[in-house]
Amino acid sequence: MFKVRPFKDGDETHMEEIAPESFMTLGLARLAIDKGLPRDKVRESYRREARGYAEGVKRGEKGMAIFVAEEEGKAVGYIVVGVDQRSAEFWGFTWGSIISLAIAPPHWGKGIATRLVAEGLKWLKAQGVKYAQVGTDQNNIAAIRAYENNGFRVVYSEVTLSQFLK
Repeated sequence: MFKVRPFKDGDETHMEEIAPESFMTLGLARLAIDKGLPRDKVRESYRREARGYAEGVKRGEKGMAIFVAEEEGKAVGYIVVGVDQRSAEFWGFTWGSIISLAIAPPHWGKGIATRLVAEGLKWLKAQGVKYAQVGTDQNNIAAIRAYENNGFRVVYSEVTLSQFLK
């Protein structure tokens, strides 16, 4: 059984392990999909991204939170949520977003993502957020289900094109 709790010092190490595992296993995250990119750099990019989120929370960055799913005392997933002040100023109501959601592959299919999303939304609501958004790959059915299980609906799909310039 797993539990969800707020981020604590030391979780960044687990996040750095979980992120590349989660995003590269199915190859459904932006950098993981592009097979033209060196795999070691993609892995390091996901590690750095996770570390950056953790450092922001540790610095006390306002409008950002991380929740961690823990099973038998070990971190197995996390969610990063944030308040988008710029959009709030423009629209006249508070916007929030799910910035990142990652679950270690051996723990997929246990409802961890759905529970993390619920906890992230609870935090966003406590911050006064009225509108929340999240982006994911259109083929990441498990993530889409976790979001839909928490009331999200698909409103937009995007195509990303890339090339190495010679």
